[in-house]
Amino acid sequence: MKIFFIILFVSTNLFAQSLETLYNSILTLGNKSPVSSFNIMSTTETPKAKCGFSVISEVKTSFNQFSTSQQKVIAEILSRPIRQKNIISSSGFFRIHFDTTGTHSPNYFPGNKYNIQLSIDSLAIAFDSSYNFEINILGYEPPPDDEGDGGDDLFDIYVTNLGTGFYGYTEFDKRNSDERYKSFIVIDNKMDVPTPGINGGRVTAAHEFHHAIQVGSYRPPLTGDEYYFEITSTSMEEFVYDSINDYYNYLPTYFRYPDRRFTYNTGNTGYDRVIWNIYLKEKFERDENDPTKGFEIIKKSWEIMRNHDLSAIEAIGLSLMENGLGIKSSFSDFGAWCYFTGYRTQEDKYFDEAENYPLIKPISYYEYQPPKKTYSMSIQPIANNYMIFDLSYTGIDDTLVSIVTNGDIMSAAESLYPSIDYMYSLMTNPEEGATHIVNEYYSKIESDNDNKDYLTELDIFNDQIVKGAAIPRGELDFVFPQPYSYYNPSHNSLFVPVKNSLSEYANLYIYSISMNLVYSDKLEVNKSGRSMVKWSGLDNNGNKLPSGIYIYVTETDGQILKGKLAIIND
Repeated sequence: MKIFFIILFVSTNLFAQSLETLYNSILTLGNKSPVSSFNIMSTTETPKAKCGFSVISEVKTSFNQFSTSQQKVIAEILSRPIRQKNIISSSGFFRIHFDTTGTHSPNYFPGNKYNIQLSIDSLAIAFDSSYNFEINILGYEPPPDDEGDGGDDLFDIYVTNLGTGFYGYTEFDKRNSDERYKSFIVIDNKMDVPTPGINGGRVTAAHEFHHAIQVGSYRPPLTGDEYYFEITSTSMEEFVYDSINDYYNYLPTYFRYPDRRFTYNTGNTGYDRVIWNIYLKEKFERDENDPTKGFEIIKKSWEIMRNHDLSAIEAIGLSLMENGLGIKSSFSDFGAWCYFTGYRTQEDKYFDEAENYPLIKPISYYEYQPPKKTYSMSIQPIANNYMIFDLSYTGIDDTLVSIVTNGDIMSAAESLYPSIDYMYSLMTNPEEGATHIVNEYYSKIESDNDNKDYLTELDIFNDQIVKGAAIPRGELDFVFPQPYSYYNPSHNSLFVPVKNSLSEYANLYIYSISMNLVYSDKLEVNKSGRSMVKWSGLDNNGNKLPSGIYIYVTETDGQILKGKLAIIND
């Protein structure tokens, strides 16, 4: 009984805390002071605020759980603001409401004498541009009219001084005439955010208008799929206004937690996974020279959600399937794209703006020692585990990145989100059930889980993707270590580069600077990932060489490679 009471007490307090946190978020959105809050056993990270859409969705879902006084405050915050003036945009679709004086007046061009007029005109253009791209170009269905709310059937935008960090929000409610949802947008008047001024207004227009499209023509957000509403709206920022890049501010969360399930839906989440929609757009632009296929896959997922009443992740999987793709292989490929960012960016490959993206965070870095190492792992559904192996035991700075993907859509759609436990083995001697990675390396994934077939592996060796087959060994383009010292305890031998060939052996010739031959032999080509031969540093008589510069020549299958090396013997 005591245990039950403790569990009930903790659960009740956690639920109360969750409601209080949610209520405080609405107060912040409405620029009102949050009430004091206690924190019990909280381990959840606090995401950055951006759009109030997910907060509003959660509040509507839990509305009856709030007190009567709280409900009254919430209703007041989410009601249509009253503003001093309004204009109709050039397209005739939007009516923008604003103040010319006071705390709510638009301020996107501070210091400009025509600040208010310039702000409103620019905002109207931003919403018309968003409508044109999202409706006329991408082909989404427009949101329905609001049945006369706001004075007429035009779509209403209200410029308002919002709480810290919020760019805007889309408020929605069921229409009286059908089952669709009508909406209006509230946008911050100053954009005191990471992307300030009118550029913040522009991306907010693209973002929030797509929320209006989503709730009005595809799916109300009261489903637990709010993360996908935010992914899609955030991607519209990039699609409509490619040069602004406010989404950069949110990418670090995904790149820190690629092993977290894609359907993670707690708090203001989803902005970070915008990178998935950007992948879909750029994948087919780059690989198939098709600039529309990625857009169509994204839109198709929304049509499936609406027409078949499926979860977002199920709709994504079906949309990929209709285009001859699978979620497991696509998410694995997505994992590779996310690896080649920052200083790993490869020209004319992967993301167009990859150099501006953060580096992916692996589960861990491992210093591998042959012949076999086994690691105990667990992976959430629709997630990628990155393991980075240092293979420098060979004397060469080789690196292997193994990406294990869990493509289990059904588990990602369930409320418990079960993970798959597995054992990952890296080895240099093949065994039954192992997969060839590259050269002498093999891997093996073992699991007792019934869903283990949803696991797949993709490997990157020295920044080159390998797909279960050997690739030619890379050429070492320098001698190392350099300079080589007989008195450095870490210098046991020298590695001298050779040309790639099918031969297992190469001839090595060492000459003094006066071209006297001091060493020659036929040596085995090292197969550690780069083509090279290993030399002891001694001459043909087994003696150490005097300090100086020497010339090396390697020959294999008639291919010659030559250069210089330095030896220290004093």
